[in-house]
Amino acid sequence: MAASRGLAENYSYWSDELWSVSASRAEWGVMLRDWLIPDTHPPLYQTLLKLWIGSGGSGERATRSLSLLMAGLALMATALFASGRGPGRRLVSVAFLGTSPAFLFFAQESRSYATSLALSAVLLGAAMELRQRRLGGSSNALLARWGEPALRGLFVLSCLLLSLTHYVSLLFVLVVLAVVGVEGLVWHQRRQVLPLLLGVLTWPMVHLLSSSLATKLERLDWIQVTPISGTLSAFLSGTLPLLAPGRAGQEGLLLGALGVAMALVFAVTAVRRRPQPLDPLLPSPAQGEARFLLLAIGGFVALMLPIDLVKPLSQARYYIVVLPALAYLCGDGWELAQHVCRARRLALATLLAVWLLLQWQLGQRELAEKRAPLQNYKLMAAFVERSGICDQGCWSSGWLLEALSPLYVQPGQLQQAPEALRDFAEPLEQPFLGFHNAYRDLSALRAANPDLACWEAPGAWRSAPFVLLPRTSSVQPARHGLRPCP
Repeated sequence: MAASRGLAENYSYWSDELWSVSASRAEWGVMLRDWLIPDTHPPLYQTLLKLWIGSGGSGERATRSLSLLMAGLALMATALFASGRGPGRRLVSVAFLGTSPAFLFFAQESRSYATSLALSAVLLGAAMELRQRRLGGSSNALLARWGEPALRGLFVLSCLLLSLTHYVSLLFVLVVLAVVGVEGLVWHQRRQVLPLLLGVLTWPMVHLLSSSLATKLERLDWIQVTPISGTLSAFLSGTLPLLAPGRAGQEGLLLGALGVAMALVFAVTAVRRRPQPLDPLLPSPAQGEARFLLLAIGGFVALMLPIDLVKPLSQARYYIVVLPALAYLCGDGWELAQHVCRARRLALATLLAVWLLLQWQLGQRELAEKRAPLQNYKLMAAFVERSGICDQGCWSSGWLLEALSPLYVQPGQLQQAPEALRDFAEPLEQPFLGFHNAYRDLSALRAANPDLACWEAPGAWRSAPFVLLPRTSSVQPARHGLRPCP
């Protein structure tokens, strides 16, 4: 499986992964009180990760294996619910999802996104199967033993669980429930959606009342989104990166050229086709499913547009919850394409094959960058341990010390830098380690301490961990894999 490539390398966590793993390593009460309640994340993933750590440990490979498992379950669910109307629909749906850069990237991340992906695939699949049974029967033999009550229970459970993985995923659940309520095909009566809606909103209400909303919103101040265009760009970057401005590069140009060629094929075949008598066509199940999926996707994006105007929330990774809808939509599109002429089918098949290959290559390239790793906390921690520079204590800032210790550094080795130091009003009196957010202050720190040398742990992102040491220090950071700061 391409998503597991490099998992055994045990490369360093980056900052958000450190947060997740450290939260789930804490005692149950501490995790809820000190980590989850003040934060902006629902509790499901942290609970699953805590149980997973209890059986497999908190190492990089162990914790990332949970996300890999969830990504695998997403593929299995997609294959299951896309079965029954020909192998092409199932193959295209699974291929689109399995080659998506977001799928490949977050299958190796100790965060909640792969869990959202799996639950979204189940949620949408159960809804589509229930719709089809109400509209005239299902041809999915794999689900023949599942009665409507069981499928409805699966739909309800996946709604509740998905709403507890991420608050943007909760918004997607609300949109799906709105579409389902308008259609009236999942329940016999539309008002039956109301108890589920109440259940979905229970935890957010409890979370909101448990601590200050203003405090929670302050934790999101780092998100900056250009109105409308920024939201659409984040959506495309997270779901269809080959169409995102500045993301694909040469792949996007090739795809554009193929799109023009396909348009020419459609135009030529339209001219050459002879008029044929119109035969009455029965409505295709794929048409109804495509409409349902488009309403869910369009409604979700339409909801995010005004939200970003009030409080910017959009990030490319948050839209991973929409990927299964796009995968199912691609499968339905391929099913509908079987009714077009041979030349058009060939053009569509060529475009689809190239699309899948290009997004797979893009995903592999970004996964390789992730394994660089993104931020090399692990290498910096190894340097601290082997050199002994922090045995008497080092100052630090830029990330939660409780997330770094004792996962990567020993307790007591790092101390929060004094406020005066972080305002650059005083020179450094001992070694300083900067993580993540401290990188933006590096220039000012170096200007205030010209006698100190700066070394960083190489990473794919510019926000690499760095350390400021006396130039006369004998620890020789280069021997430990560090390099001079640019």
